[in-house]
Amino acid sequence: MRAFNDGRWLETEVKLLEGKSISWSFALGAFKTTTVLRINESGEWTEHGELVINDRAPQKFLDLTVRRISH
Repeated sequence: MRAFNDGRWLETEVKLLEGKSISWSFALGAFKTTTVLRINESGEWTEHGELVINDRAPQKFLDLTVRRISH
């Protein structure tokens, strides 16, 4: 997968997980991020991201839920 931000980009491997899920991650020096994207039982898109700096415990940096609204 190629991700873009502010004119920069990086390529990373996307892994298929069980169910309707994928994960992707990247490292930049002492920083490593991991993001898991899922479609849950309700059909909502959920995204959870963690950041690890050096040997510290993972820190949550993103929890997102997107649901469809009908008109």
